[in-house]
Amino acid sequence: MNIVVVVAGGISETLQATPLLRTLRAGEPSAQITLICPLSARAIADGVPAVDTVVALRALEGIPGVRGAARTWWELRRRRVEAVLLCSNRASLRLAAFLAGIPERFGPGGGISALLLTGRSHGERDENRSPAWLRLASLAGIRQELHAPNYEPGAEALREADGLIHGSGLADGRLLVALAPGPGFAEMDGEFIRDMSWNGERYALLANQLALRHGAGILFLGTQGDRPLVEQTMLDLGASAIDLSGQLDLQVVAAVLARCDLLVGGDTPLLHIAAAVGTPAVGLFGPTDGRRRGPYGSDHRIIQGVFTDPSKQPVGDGVSPPSMMDQIRVEDVLASIEASL
Repeated sequence: MNIVVVVAGGISETLQATPLLRTLRAGEPSAQITLICPLSARAIADGVPAVDTVVALRALEGIPGVRGAARTWWELRRRRVEAVLLCSNRASLRLAAFLAGIPERFGPGGGISALLLTGRSHGERDENRSPAWLRLASLAGIRQELHAPNYEPGAEALREADGLIHGSGLADGRLLVALAPGPGFAEMDGEFIRDMSWNGERYALLANQLALRHGAGILFLGTQGDRPLVEQTMLDLGASAIDLSGQLDLQVVAAVLARCDLLVGGDTPLLHIAAAVGTPAVGLFGPTDGRRRGPYGSDHRIIQGVFTDPSKQPVGDGVSPPSMMDQIRVEDVLASIEASL
């Protein structure tokens, strides 16, 4: 049996689909499973054990349009596929699966284009994507559900990560906490990303408190673009720390996270990588919905800033309402971390 899973978006969405992929593999061990995913998620997709073949398309990044649908149609049409599972409610992708002549087409319900599907799942509007997509497996006749996300960085990446951590002097049995002050591999525009970031001084205060209370060592992770924020954070840092931002490829970042005890970061794919390698994560969310976009599983915590309407501020008080991210206090994050330790 040939099964294709289609994911649009980026690294986060691809990792959120791994419980579905694991469930398909367990329920159909002899099936050939192909994952069609965004190009940015290629390195991650190659490390998902349940997948036999990865097809990475630039046209599926972000919100796919006509080009993404056309490329998906072509990839489906050129294969002999018995079932396609769409981890998206985009009408264009539903149409692509329909026009490709796939006999079984499963996806989340909603909208008139859902009529193009042969099977539809239904769930809560704001639920996490992982369980929403996991329910698609039952439409394919698979009753067992494997809920944990899964990604394997590989032996070489783990060896490199071990060398970095041992060389830093932090591999002495202390609590090892990774911080991701920047957007770290997020696939969003720069203006919106700035609104999603927590203040660097707060990250520094959090790191200092973790070192004082728990003797924690701190690792900074992210991309080259995150380095200015990491450097700003480190100016106020009193804890033992190393900065690995912008120095590692994604597989090694995942391997480093696999060796950490905890990750704290904003709405970034690093939260999902941590969940997929078995490391607890604390996600800080403001403009985006942590219930839907956060890491999946009971080991993880979400702290959500809420929208404050400026028009409801008392007139003439001279005080602007805090941004959604500024509403998240260091004390809130520290309490959430200590609840998960």
